[in-house]
Amino acid sequence: MLKPLIAGIAAISLTFAAPGQAVAIERNDAAALLLGVAAIAALKGGQLQLNQREAEPAQQINDWSRLNHSSRANRQNRWSNQHRRHSAHENGRVVPYRCMRAVETRFGIHRMFGRRCLERNYRHVQSLPQRCAVRVYSNNGPRRGFDPLCLREQGYRSDRRRN
Repeated sequence: MLKPLIAGIAAISLTFAAPGQAVAIERNDAAALLLGVAAIAALKGGQLQLNQREAEPAQQINDWSRLNHSSRANRQNRWSNQHRRHSAHENGRVVPYRCMRAVETRFGIHRMFGRRCLERNYRHVQSLPQRCAVRVYSNNGPRRGFDPLCLREQGYRSDRRRN
């Protein structure tokens, strides 16, 4: 913490020591300079004390009755049907991740959900948006499927779990 203070003092003192000028500093100027340096040192010392106060750890409160906001009544009814359940509509918007294919084309690798795999493993293929249907020409011929980014924008998601 003293390095910036020393650098500031050195910079101020070097500004008055110009090699081209041979002007003598009067006693009043020297006293003003020393007073300014002392003021900067006092401010820096006060800042160091503030930083030390902030570094002290906060006192831990072990009053669990205040921290536990749930009441006994809420804890008894936590398995009631008031909570939101997964609906059949939401479950129909989960596309199986095992149908994700990486098709190699001459422009690079294109990821998509394979249509034939979806027909075998996904009940609602007919309800998938047709605007997301893609046809990619690979080295082994055309491949049909659905673009995963488009499906995500339409509200569908895959059943892949993230770690």
